Amino acid sequence: MPRRDIILLVGLFVALAALIGLGPGRSTNSLGSNASSHVSQPGGALALHRWLEALGYRVERLEYTAFALDSASDLLVVLGPRERYSDDEAKAVRAWVEAGGTLLVAEERPGRSAPAAPLLAAFNLTVDKAQDGAPIPVAPVLQPVLGDPAATRLDVRTASVIGAGAASAALAGTVANPVLVGLRQGEGYIFASSALHPFTNLGLRDHQNAAMLLNLLRRVPPGGRVVFDEIHHGFVGEASLRTLVLGTPWGWAALYGCLVGAGYLALTGRRFGRPVPLRAETARRSSAEYLESMAGLLRRAGKREHLRDHYRASFKRRLASRYGLSPDLDDTALVAAITQAHPSQAQTVAGLLARLARPPADEAALLKLVAEADMVLER
Repeated sequence: MPRRDIILLVGLFVALAALIGLGPGRSTNSLGSNASSHVSQPGGALALHRWLEALGYRVERLEYTAFALDSASDLLVVLGPRERYSDDEAKAVRAWVEAGGTLLVAEERPGRSAPAAPLLAAFNLTVDKAQDGAPIPVAPVLQPVLGDPAATRLDVRTASVIGAGAASAALAGTVANPVLVGLRQGEGYIFASSALHPFTNLGLRDHQNAAMLLNLLRRVPPGGRVVFDEIHHGFVGEASLRTLVLGTPWGWAALYGCLVGAGYLALTGRRFGRPVPLRAETARRSSAEYLESMAGLLRRAGKREHLRDHYRASFKRRLASRYGLSPDLDDTALVAAITQAHPSQAQTVAGLLARLARPPADEAALLKLVAEADMVLER
């Protein structure tokens, strides 16, 4: 097998491996990638959505529309978003909280690149790695605010902590490295968690996690309106081209096919040179060939009279043009006019016109007349 083909096959396998490893259909252990309230898997939040409905709250999903909050909403739930918050969206949430809303945000991915980082930054909060990067399986409860119903420890399963200022209250974890904090902002309140597990379908099976959530819900009036943010889980109204290509299996497949096709053409194609004209274009017939073909047709048809008449009319036009006369004059008038200008040629012209008016005896006689007429015109 040629070396070029081997390189091409290796490249295709590498691209396919990258597609499987990085594509949207890959499996992942990160709960933050599927914490939507639509998901019934262990890392989803469908149980929380249905539980809040069973408790009598008006539960809605913010999806398939522009991101906007109104004063009728009491609690906004943001769990491990997949799409990054913009600065304008973060400012809108901050203004909504300051007007009296309650925000519950859970983000376990540390650093400024996390999708919820701009939202947390609007409240001067961050998500940082735990000391030594060690996982935190359980976080003790630090405040009596989580004591009715009683919760003494939370099953968090995280490796991140909340970085907060002095204005926030550490609710779970340690005072220096909290996992769950509370912060008053204007007329509203924000609960920020670096652990996503307590709010998932699997995490709510722990009764202490469920008790913690019930304590947080005391800030929401009975029958209040709870909104789950699904826009930042990808449930948008109009998908962009980037989302269709990089966010769907068919988009990745199309991208892979285009890359493979481009690579194949680059390795096996030829450079374009100057355009080569078709033989039919270069073999066009000349005007001389046209004249020869027409003469041959008239000759085979025996149409000497047609040739004689054609040349006689041409002879008269050239004479009239030479002496400034009208070509429509009859022979007598034309000869009379020529006699006044050039008496020496008048008799020769009259004889040629008379001979051209008679049928030619043969082709030789016709050619002789044509030659004589040309000699008269050349004088």
